[in-house]
Amino acid sequence: MADDAQNDTEMEGTEELNQNQEEESEERDSTDGSEDEHESELELKIAALTKQISQNPYVYDNHIEKIKALRELGDLHRLRDAREEMSKHFPLTEELWLEWLHDEIPLASDENERKKIEKLFEKSFDDYQSVPVWLEYVQFAIGRMGEKEGLVTVRNAFEQALTAVGLHVSLGSNIWEAYREFENALLAGLMPQPGAVVTKEEEEAFAIQNQRVITLFKRQLAVPLLHMQDTLKEYKDWLGQDDIDPDTQAAFSKALQTVNSVQSLEDKLLTSEAPHLEAYQEYIAHELKTEDPARIQCIFERALKDNCLNAELWMQYTAYLDKLKFKQQITSAYERALRNCPWSSVLWVKYLLAMERQNTSFNTMKELAEKALLAGFSHSGDYLAVWCQYCDYLRRRIDWEQDHEETLETFQLTIERAIDFMFENYGKDGDPEAILQQFWAVIEAKYCKNLEKAREIWNQVMQAGHGSEAALWLQYYRLERMYGDNKHCRRILQKALNSVTDWPESITQAYINFEREEGNLEQYDTAVTKCEAQMERINERRAKTRRNHKNMDLVMARWKTNMSISKRLLKTLTLPRKLKGRYCNSFFLSHAVKFLSWITSTAQWRPCIPYTQVSDEPPSKRLKEDISLYIPDSHQSGEGLGQFHGQSVRHDPSKDNVTAFISNLDFSLEEERLKEVFQKCGEIVNIRLVRNYKGKSKGFGYVEFTDSNAVLQALKLDREFVDGRPMFVSRCEDRTVAKQPPQFKFPTQLEKNKLFVKGLPFTVTKEDVEAIFKEHGKIKEIRMVTYRNGSPKGIAYVEYEDEQSAGQAVLKTDGLVIGEHTVSVAISNPPERKTPLSTRMAAPVGRVPNLGSGKKETDFRGKARTQVSLLPRALRQQAVPGNSTTTLGAKDGALSEKTSDKPAMNNADFRAMLLKK
Repeated sequence: MADDAQNDTEMEGTEELNQNQEEESEERDSTDGSEDEHESELELKIAALTKQISQNPYVYDNHIEKIKALRELGDLHRLRDAREEMSKHFPLTEELWLEWLHDEIPLASDENERKKIEKLFEKSFDDYQSVPVWLEYVQFAIGRMGEKEGLVTVRNAFEQALTAVGLHVSLGSNIWEAYREFENALLAGLMPQPGAVVTKEEEEAFAIQNQRVITLFKRQLAVPLLHMQDTLKEYKDWLGQDDIDPDTQAAFSKALQTVNSVQSLEDKLLTSEAPHLEAYQEYIAHELKTEDPARIQCIFERALKDNCLNAELWMQYTAYLDKLKFKQQITSAYERALRNCPWSSVLWVKYLLAMERQNTSFNTMKELAEKALLAGFSHSGDYLAVWCQYCDYLRRRIDWEQDHEETLETFQLTIERAIDFMFENYGKDGDPEAILQQFWAVIEAKYCKNLEKAREIWNQVMQAGHGSEAALWLQYYRLERMYGDNKHCRRILQKALNSVTDWPESITQAYINFEREEGNLEQYDTAVTKCEAQMERINERRAKTRRNHKNMDLVMARWKTNMSISKRLLKTLTLPRKLKGRYCNSFFLSHAVKFLSWITSTAQWRPCIPYTQVSDEPPSKRLKEDISLYIPDSHQSGEGLGQFHGQSVRHDPSKDNVTAFISNLDFSLEEERLKEVFQKCGEIVNIRLVRNYKGKSKGFGYVEFTDSNAVLQALKLDREFVDGRPMFVSRCEDRTVAKQPPQFKFPTQLEKNKLFVKGLPFTVTKEDVEAIFKEHGKIKEIRMVTYRNGSPKGIAYVEYEDEQSAGQAVLKTDGLVIGEHTVSVAISNPPERKTPLSTRMAAPVGRVPNLGSGKKETDFRGKARTQVSLLPRALRQQAVPGNSTTTLGAKDGALSEKTSDKPAMNNADFRAMLLKK
């Protein structure tokens, strides 16, 4: 029985064990399945990112995501290649370098692999000065103690680290303390065992090592570092005495005084928000006063580590290094600056100058110039600056005293290429002052004695659209005066006299002075006669232009006044619907006929409403009197006023401060929907929509609140989309009271931190735009430009929190293809408002010639075939021969004159005829 029970127990245990093994196997299989699925997802993600990087390697986040995915997948070889690829296009941050080094160092098993790690460290030092990276480097060096000359390698590593970051006020002590701990460990190893006999060699080695530790303490105490009092206390404890030598004490006191002077600046860096630019600038200004190059470079490096995309900070640093004239440091600084800010043409120009000062070879300079021109600048001025600097360098290469055929030919070919490049890509605006061509002409005339070539260059300048500019003609004249002859000088001045429009007085003065100095009496008299005749013609044109402008301004003012009176008059009338249409047409038609008659003839226009004469009476009083002339007797009593044009909404002007005016609303929108929109602003008294005679909304109205603070909150809803349309919200103001003209809501000047994006597909949303541009920096605001009905224009403004992010985004996104649309991205620089259309069309990149709305720049519009004449039949009847009437032909609207003895009808006659009296 016992054996049977034992067998049953063993069988049950075996079954349970088998069951557990099966469960573990199933769990392993499911885990392996989920891992395989995850790996497949990672592979798909990596493949997609690889494709995106191959198409555009300048998207920073794509590299980061690919490295992250490969690291998770554990594919070391592809991970190494991905990091190398990113390092080619971008400097890596401290975190990226540490992660890379931590992955590579454990795998270094032989000498060749350790040398590769050292090269990796050197590359990291070229990007930014980082204390943690230097600590990792000395730790790597300590790991090589077992090699030959291992101790020397470690000490050299520590000395390099101290040179690079030993002056870092807040973190430099980490390097010093690590160095002392290493030397203390060596000293402890030289300590004799208790009871052991110490040899003379061991005693000398111990004394030397002990002196090394003391020297390190003294060196550290002489450097201004935070918490240096603790280091002093540690030194005294190590010595076992409270007093130290006077020299060390003096050095410590001087360093402590320096620390106290920068303590407040270090505190600002700790409390300010990243990237601490203002705090760093204040710190740099303080250090520049001390004139200590090592400390100044250290604070610059600290600032650039946090503000690596700030081109102005790099320019400030490189300018300081240029003064020091340390060749190796200057070259390294410019290379690092342009890895971070390749879009800065100023940095490229300064780099070319610095390399020229170092007598760099021609091939190297040529490579630098070509690389600069491939940087992808956003403005023509950037390319022009680089071309000018490179051409200056080529001109300085020419030794006119020696054989210079080759160098001169290089200069000529290059400057010709530069001129063609600027004109083909940017037209006349590429080099608006023809700087390159002026420079070339001077070289040909002064050094090559080739006046024919110089004149040919200047003729090309004038034919390229500069012929009306006096300044360029005067430059051409001065060149000819210096290196040419009087015959050509006279010819240039005569051509300029007939061509210049912007400043003809300068040409006439130059022409007359030239003949006074060089010509005879006949030539002088000819010059005076030509100049006087030309100036007379110019003054006549100027006077005519001024008269035309003055007349047009007067006509437009009268037109606006009469139209305003007509509209207000019609609002006060209560007429049958049919009569209303006739009456309305008669008023607006009378203005249209008179305006067209003035435009198509030279006769003085006299509007049909008496309010056209200048009067000292208040506008409101004159307006009431003029309106009363046209109100029928049946309506003079005032009954039914305000009902002619729809339902009137009376507003109390005393409540303007608590009322918001809303417009551009959808006609189907009702008060309840508006209440939902505005209830978050404050307590609402009522909402009044203006409606037409059918009771339908006109798309505007008033929202009255209990206090003015709610109005301020409501104004923030301006341009917010409500049921698919941007709603306009403004203060409620009396338009009859003179006030400042309305200001455009958005800035109209250059904004370096804002991008102008055009060419977007109409299906792109605000969220899509944010997803594209947030990769390049922190976005402050995105504004999608739409028509009044809410339809997109394919245009957006993206505002970053700093200029560096905007510059980086332009470089990376300009020319991006979305669907079938190529997106254009530039720094926002709108054209001046109310500028002519032709000026806007020639505006630089980033300015919008026409957004499809607003006032058109054309003065006339051609008559369409389907355009209907609005002239009543009574006025289009054929005139009886012998009578005199002015009619507007039904066919083409041309004015014709007939003779008649019948007196002209006045306004009262027209009113009686229209009302059938």
